[in-house]
Amino acid sequence: MSPERTDVVVVGGGVIGCALAAELAARGRDVIVLERAEPGAEASGAAAGMLAPQAEARARDAFFELALESRGLYPAWVRSLEEETGVEVGYRRTGLLHCDFARAPAGRLAAQIAWQRAAGLDVVELRVDELPGELGGRLCPEVAAAAYFPEEGVVDPRLLTRAAWLLADRRGVRVRTGVAVLGFRIEGGVCLGVETDAGTLLANAVVDAAGAWAAFDSSLPLSVPVEPVRGQIVELHLRGRPLSTILSCDEVYIVPRADGTVLLGSTVEHVGFRKEVTAEAVERLIAGAVRFVPELARARFVTAWSGLRPGTPDGLPILGPCRVPGLFFAAGHFRNGILLAPVTALAVADAVAGAGRRDLSPFSIERFSEVLRTA
Repeated sequence: MSPERTDVVVVGGGVIGCALAAELAARGRDVIVLERAEPGAEASGAAAGMLAPQAEARARDAFFELALESRGLYPAWVRSLEEETGVEVGYRRTGLLHCDFARAPAGRLAAQIAWQRAAGLDVVELRVDELPGELGGRLCPEVAAAAYFPEEGVVDPRLLTRAAWLLADRRGVRVRTGVAVLGFRIEGGVCLGVETDAGTLLANAVVDAAGAWAAFDSSLPLSVPVEPVRGQIVELHLRGRPLSTILSCDEVYIVPRADGTVLLGSTVEHVGFRKEVTAEAVERLIAGAVRFVPELARARFVTAWSGLRPGTPDGLPILGPCRVPGLFFAAGHFRNGILLAPVTALAVADAVAGAGRRDLSPFSIERFSEVLRTA
């Protein structure tokens, strides 16, 4: 029997893979998504859901521009998701308040504010006595400086991933779960499809969007330096007034949800594929959050979980084509998969279609080959 054939195979059914598949289907491509477990069962569903490119940026570089563009795409993308699927994904523009304690390096926050203002971005420097009303008197006395980023927001990752999956399905994408992809089918130096535990699947283009498992084929003629980076999150339920603004400091971030709960995150642990919740991490996150917002000591513990983020050596994603014709990447998003989902879908769909005007060279997988050649 002849192998099955399609236009595009997307390996990985997280939010990145499903968003990309939906975009490709909207452009008339026949798409199959192959997912080893369930869509959103890994990093996508385990994230806190922050959409915060400004708060974490230290310079205006290609990655910052990509993240900023993606945040700007969110309102229209969410509207499309919700209209086509009926799933509300919890998108809110909450703003984010980043605080430095007295022991932080002097002038660090002021420098970040200065370059962002010079770039025309919305950021406000605040004194402790100028904090928004809901936060007045709620932060610890050690807070010495604060920057407020009003455009930052949040989304519920589990609902978002479900909506992206449904969107792909309703646009005609075939999402197949419980399928293990064993390797790429490469003949004459060209990627012609994938080999799975259910047989061969041929395609005009294959996209590796397999998250922390993106390096599943060691026989490729190039390195895919993606490794799992564990992150743990704690969920608490506040007693009394809810928080409505994301809070962050060097030790912890605190993400409010509409139901009065808050998420505390997140750890960065290089422990391989061990998806565990540890007492040490839970204690550290809670202790940092209580130091930051003392009333959290009275909050009710709800649950804790962990996820495996797809990390790369330089912390940047891997996007677009490679030296193997027919093979593309939408991988290595590390802590930014939720934020970068809409822009990744557009950029990689353009690359697959051969219509990409965007310069993806800063995110090309070939940058790692350059490092190896010059090392």
